Amino acid sequence: MVCHEYFFRIFLIVMLVKTRFLKKINPSLLIPFLLLLLFFSHCAFRPSGTLSQYDSYFPHESPSNLIPKGKVRVTFLGTTSILLDDGETQILTDGFFSRPSLWKTAFSKIESDPSTVQSVIDKAKIERLRAIFVCHSHYDHVMDAPLVAKQTKAKLFGSFSTLNVGLGSGLSLEQMEKFQPGKPIAIGKFTITVLESKHTPPFRIFGKTNATDPNHPNIDSPLITPVKATDYIEGGTFDFFIQHGKNKILIKSSTNFVEGAFDKIKADVLFLGIAQLSLQPIPFQEQFYQQTVKTLKPKLLIPIHWDNFFKPLSEPLEPNLQLGDDFESSMKYILKRTQEEKLEVQLLQGFETIDLF
Repeated sequence: MVCHEYFFRIFLIVMLVKTRFLKKINPSLLIPFLLLLLFFSHCAFRPSGTLSQYDSYFPHESPSNLIPKGKVRVTFLGTTSILLDDGETQILTDGFFSRPSLWKTAFSKIESDPSTVQSVIDKAKIERLRAIFVCHSHYDHVMDAPLVAKQTKAKLFGSFSTLNVGLGSGLSLEQMEKFQPGKPIAIGKFTITVLESKHTPPFRIFGKTNATDPNHPNIDSPLITPVKATDYIEGGTFDFFIQHGKNKILIKSSTNFVEGAFDKIKADVLFLGIAQLSLQPIPFQEQFYQQTVKTLKPKLLIPIHWDNFFKPLSEPLEPNLQLGDDFESSMKYILKRTQEEKLEVQLLQGFETIDLF
């Protein structure tokens, strides 16, 4: 059974309570039990950190002028959706904009919301998008990518699973291209190289796991929505090494690594997925930092995949829920390590924009 970590935990806990506990509990204890459950649910569904503590890491002012020649501007659109723009060409990762609520995701089928997607396209001024690169095919990455491609005429790049999501949404094969890891793709003045990676490590809860089923690792046929969140199967995970002139960017959406994958490259800017970082064993955290930050030696690190994607992008971003993450501890670890090395760290709110170079 495969789905996103936070949805998976919520779904299992709710179903466990519904089907097992409530049937066995003494009727006289039912109300106290429900009150206790409500209390713990309130705690579990709170943000796993307070952004005001990191106020100095947000730029607060977005550039409003035209993009200077040779510069690359980035706009953060939540989770791992990153818009890069050099004034001539735009490229986008994932483009997950609909962000259905927690309860809708857990208890009904989901699909892209065209009006929400279009509102984000308009607000972010996505006017010259040429390509969308999807890091893997869980719903919080791929669900809206075909619709964004349709509405912007951009080309969708992804795995076999991502292409099946595109086919299910009515995209033509001519508007999609399957990843060829290691082969540079030139789009305007950008050159993108797809690198094979790994998804955030799986976990177990009540004996169940969110690890990919080895007997069903891909989306094997066109995925026609609406579907359950669990129907979006990972289908492989990828990182993106992006060059623009002499400047280099690495976008790593998931909190995992392939040992030695970055040994021969360097990056000026690293977008680093930190979801569930602090929940991993200390040796894993150290290896993750060594294989990414220490190896790439960026001048700027921008954490991503830290926000609660059950909330709409029209509202200020908040950290992931306590039920599935610990944003506070992850940031403390990242800041401690980067301060030792005098490495700049910035956080971005939704729709916040900065010039990278």
